[in-house]
Amino acid sequence: MDSAAPKDEGSTWDVVVVGGGPVGCAVGLELRRHGVRCLVIEKDAVTPRYPVKAMLLNPRTLEFMRRWGIADDIRAAATTPEGWRKGVTFATSLTGKDLGHFRDGFDFRASEEGDDVSEGAQVIMQPDTLRVMRAALLESGATYRDGVTVDEVVDGPDGVVVTMTDQATGGVSTLHAAYVVGADGPQSIVRSTAGIQRSGRGGIAANLLLHFRVEGLLDEAGPTPAAFTSLTSPAGSALVVPIDRETWCAHVAGHPVDVDVDKLDVEAIVRRIIGADRPFEVVYAGAYKIHERIADEYRAGRLFIAGDAAHLYAPFGGHNMNSGFGDAVNLGWKLGAVVNGWADDSLLDTYGPERRPIAVTNATEASSNVARFVGAARGIIEEMTGTDVDAPGVEAEARRRGWGDRLWQGTKLQYVARGITLDQRYVSAAVADDDGDVAPWTSMTYTPSAKPGHRLPHVWLEDGSSLYDHLAPGLTLLAAPSASVSAERFRQAAVAAGTPLEILEINDLALRVKCGAPLVLVRPDQHVAWRGHGVEDADAVLAVATARTVSTGVSGAA
Repeated sequence: MDSAAPKDEGSTWDVVVVGGGPVGCAVGLELRRHGVRCLVIEKDAVTPRYPVKAMLLNPRTLEFMRRWGIADDIRAAATTPEGWRKGVTFATSLTGKDLGHFRDGFDFRASEEGDDVSEGAQVIMQPDTLRVMRAALLESGATYRDGVTVDEVVDGPDGVVVTMTDQATGGVSTLHAAYVVGADGPQSIVRSTAGIQRSGRGGIAANLLLHFRVEGLLDEAGPTPAAFTSLTSPAGSALVVPIDRETWCAHVAGHPVDVDVDKLDVEAIVRRIIGADRPFEVVYAGAYKIHERIADEYRAGRLFIAGDAAHLYAPFGGHNMNSGFGDAVNLGWKLGAVVNGWADDSLLDTYGPERRPIAVTNATEASSNVARFVGAARGIIEEMTGTDVDAPGVEAEARRRGWGDRLWQGTKLQYVARGITLDQRYVSAAVADDDGDVAPWTSMTYTPSAKPGHRLPHVWLEDGSSLYDHLAPGLTLLAAPSASVSAERFRQAAVAAGTPLEILEINDLALRVKCGAPLVLVRPDQHVAWRGHGVEDADAVLAVATARTVSTGVSGAA
């Protein structure tokens, strides 16, 4: 679909986003939240239903969806049966023996997690996520064009010139933009034009990706329903996700990087995954390579990259696309601040230093998840071999549960990654760090902290609303009643500097304890820019929050 009439050749945009996948749409949604005039260009005229690799939106991503007003729409669009949207089950096959079910992964249930998150995770297939996001993008006032190939991106002193071809007509046109964001995947033309190199390992291994359809499987007695079913048996291992009541997705790890799918007995692999003699249809069979590739820079002049254009890592843990959403929000608000005139271009220099370290950590964790998955399964399979895995009796059941417990402990970091999800810590010129104590970072755990650079601790307020729902599109100053004098200084400084700032009085004692100070300045991405007990030079604090300068006058930090 071409959602808007093509603009005249030579038309000018604040921001052009190359790539209309989930991350590109996320950049567009964040830009529109800040009133930025933007165009999103997508090369594919039709989004295929298969293959599907990305199928988990973590709680942090759902918090972004909430800020765009589409979290409920995302949940409504999910096709995975309701009873199969939570937890992790270990089993021998989809109809075989249950080795154990574990419910404490992925933070699916926000209501059971206390204050930590405003939204729980959601299993949803990428095409369904994309459908909701594109609809919201159009409703937001962005322009979206698909079936268009970007041929050239030229950065110059007066802006960026983008040359593109309409695939249906063959017509070539150009447009101009103040900035261009490449969310155009691993072979990004924006990244190559910018001359940005990538570091890390490419083609570490390959996973087989299968989609198959089988009727009635969900209605049979079998392993405990789960969002993710990890299969281990002497016949092999796989990670399986239900797409809908009849369709399943399976990741089969441990293949060489040059695997030829056509030479594999795919039907035999699907048959052992199902574990029973049932008619089935393979709707997709392919392979994908596992990479650890991170762009050395995220910016070159007026060109930026995000999502797969900036980083690639293994899908085990679901970190790559979710990382892309974090890129989109971080870059989107900063572009909005610069375009709207309340921050200097130097703020955009903080995008890479804040986001790239997150990608490096996540890439390592994702590859480790694959290794742990394969290693844990290999050890159990050795014990299963020669054993009657399906044997009846208490002793056999205890042995199976023991295998399940060990598989869970061996692969738990794939499913419990609250540090990766909620504890992203930024260090840059846009953060006024302090010497406050903070818990050591781990991939599994999250301890709320308002130390500058951290995600603002979330709480549910007395009226049942989320704290995040009250944060402004610009800067927000959380102020205890005792800090009213300093809050007024901030208000006056913001007016004088033309910086959008809203003051939110906080009476919630639990939140004030978590914040560690009566004043907390929050950025548009819900990360803390500064905190303190009082301030004399509010303009200096605002300058740091927008990277206008690095001032030694910033004080009052906790």
